[in-house]
Amino acid sequence: MKNILNKEQGMTLVELLAAIALLGIVLFTFMSIFTQSAKFSAHNQETLTAVQIAEQVVSDVRDLETIFSLNNIGSYKKTGSFIEDKDTYDHFVVKISEEPVQVIRPDAPATALTINKANISVKAKPGFGINEPEFKTEMYLKVQP
Repeated sequence: MKNILNKEQGMTLVELLAAIALLGIVLFTFMSIFTQSAKFSAHNQETLTAVQIAEQVVSDVRDLETIFSLNNIGSYKKTGSFIEDKDTYDHFVVKISEEPVQVIRPDAPATALTINKANISVKAKPGFGINEPEFKTEMYLKVQP
């Protein structure tokens, strides 16, 4: 009985290195999962923020006849053929453009109506966020009878 107890001398260096290597692989796998989860969460937050900003802009534009009515209201400034807001939102740039669209009723083509379609895009400023392509939405502006 004493012989058996004396032969147990602990773990060898090879066993210890193998255990550390296995533990390292398992920890690396879990850490990469958490890193990907954090990136995915940040991406979703950026996208949600862009959508909320676009909804705010849609609210600002809703009752206008043209987007150029926004010029010099708040941070909206006319830049070429579109309206831009670089200052209101810390990490985003908002661009609004418009184009005429003709609506034709199939049953009465002579009553064609031209309305303006506003294109709204929200993009993260360079160096901020995830640098995804911009979030785009569109809306049709109020028509005066």
